[in-house]
Amino acid sequence: MNDLNVALRKIPLFPLETVLFPDGVIALKIFEARYLDMIKQCLREKTEFGVISIIQHQDDSHDNPTPRFSSVGTLALIEDFDPIQPALYMTKSFGTQRFQLLSSSQEANGLWVGEIMLLEKDPLIPIPKEHQRVANLLDEIITVIQSENLLSDAPFKKPYMTEDCGWVSNRLAELLPISLAQKNHLLAQNNPRIRLDLISEIIEDDDLKNFMMH
Repeated sequence: MNDLNVALRKIPLFPLETVLFPDGVIALKIFEARYLDMIKQCLREKTEFGVISIIQHQDDSHDNPTPRFSSVGTLALIEDFDPIQPALYMTKSFGTQRFQLLSSSQEANGLWVGEIMLLEKDPLIPIPKEHQRVANLLDEIITVIQSENLLSDAPFKKPYMTEDCGWVSNRLAELLPISLAQKNHLLAQNNPRIRLDLISEIIEDDDLKNFMMH
């Protein structure tokens, strides 16, 4: 890790019951005042927000229980937005870099903010021979998306780095019909080769190849 003082920062958080991976695409309908303000600020300042998973709602005596967040999330940069109404934005953002959530707090308007430490970007690692089958599976999925003219709705963006462990493992993690906890476990893996190892085991053990192709 580089200088931690540089890597530490405070960001607005968008808690969701999903996981965003680097280079993944997420479409959001924004209508709550706290998130409309957040999106407008991000657009104005060209800054990112953090997508973090809600893994549990802690019970307390209040009507709105306090959420518990995953320890690792992904920064998201707004790529496209459509202000359908003054209080309704349709947005499309893409994941840039993973972060570790160190602490979080809720502001007066209800927006969650977090102190984070950026995690290293995945190094470029060629697909090992034993995992070429799962890489080929992703190639097939991309081919189907292209042939059916669904690129605008694809959950990931170009360039398609289908010979890189990190990119392939992230895309398959997004597409796999696995639990939120499993996706968060994959996101937290700092070694993309290990992440791809785990994904290959999931696909082979659960025989998910045919399911993903349909």
